[in-house]
Amino acid sequence: MGAIFGAVVAIVVLLVLLVILLLSRYRVPGAEEAFIVTGTGKGHQGKVYRGTGTFVLPVVQRATRVQLSSVKADLDTSTPANDGIELKVRGVAIVKVGDTPEAILKAGPRFGDDLMRVKALVTEQLSGELRSIVGTMTAKSILVDRQQLVDQVAQSIKEILGNQGLVLDSFSINDVQDSDGQYFSDLAARERSDQAAIAAKSRAEAHRVAEESRIANEQAVIQQQRELDIEREAARQATDRAAAEADAVRPLVEAERRRIQVEKDNEVAEQKARLRDTELDAEVRRPAEAELYAAQQRAEARKAEIIAEAAAKAEGIRITGEAEADALEKRAEALGKLDNVGQLELVLSKLPDIVKAASAPLADANITLVGDSVSPIAKGAGSSLVSTMEVIQGATGIDVAGMIAKLGESKESTTVDAPAAD
Repeated sequence: MGAIFGAVVAIVVLLVLLVILLLSRYRVPGAEEAFIVTGTGKGHQGKVYRGTGTFVLPVVQRATRVQLSSVKADLDTSTPANDGIELKVRGVAIVKVGDTPEAILKAGPRFGDDLMRVKALVTEQLSGELRSIVGTMTAKSILVDRQQLVDQVAQSIKEILGNQGLVLDSFSINDVQDSDGQYFSDLAARERSDQAAIAAKSRAEAHRVAEESRIANEQAVIQQQRELDIEREAARQATDRAAAEADAVRPLVEAERRRIQVEKDNEVAEQKARLRDTELDAEVRRPAEAELYAAQQRAEARKAEIIAEAAAKAEGIRITGEAEADALEKRAEALGKLDNVGQLELVLSKLPDIVKAASAPLADANITLVGDSVSPIAKGAGSSLVSTMEVIQGATGIDVAGMIAKLGESKESTTVDAPAAD
């Protein structure tokens, strides 16, 4: 039992040691580095790991760390230019190992993680290329166009560095001086003189060009003025001709204008007349016709009314006449049935009214009685009564006086006959 436990413990310890060993052999590159793993299973040149880790087996595999950080190389070299002027050139270059697996495989065996070796190599190679290219250029061309030197050096060194797995990030020339400082001063003086001469020549040329331009402008102005005068004269002549033609045509135009105006006036007058006729038709004729129609209607109505009134009056008169005739007929019939006594009584009952009417004119008379004892009024009254009886007899055929006389005679005979009867 103890032996089994000891074996288990040994196995567990062995496994733990194995795990620790494996973990210790796991390699993870940093952000600015890479690993080249060579040995069993990694090929002839090895395999590049960047950003990912891997197990490096002991004894049979090996991991080489490669720094990918940038390296600054300062250049300070003296070399003669093509024209024999000794120049001191100072510059700076920024170099790093390339990021591709090919570049890392080229740089890894040479530099590993030793950036100082990279700096030394770059300084040596750039200085050599710089001296070589400066020797192909004149001091003046380098002073005037320094960028050309930079471009040539960068273009030349890129291929060399690329073969070693390095990349040139940037390269610049900070300063270029001649050995004694006199050449560039003289060159600058000559350059200033040349520039002054060029400037003076340019000013003279500019003045000449300006004068030529001024003269050309003045000539152009004169030419333009001449052309303008010619055009003005042509325009004036054309205006005069047009004015003359207008003067000749003006009476015709005026006559045509008056004719058109007369036509327009006639049209306006006709429109006004039509409008006035419409207004008269609306304001006078139609109201007059309406009034005439109303008057005719009123006349017809009045005529019908008059005819109706006349017919009514005629009918009334007819009815009244028939009634009066009927009454007279009945009265005459009644009177015919009366005896003398009755007729006399009827006449005597109306006699006071007849006498009063006959004596009415005497009531307003202003009469003064003079002389005779018989009153003239009594005489007049008696005469009036006699006249009244005569009028009644003439009008009605009734002899009032005779009836009264006959009535007296009949009474006397009645009185005489009465005693005889006894």
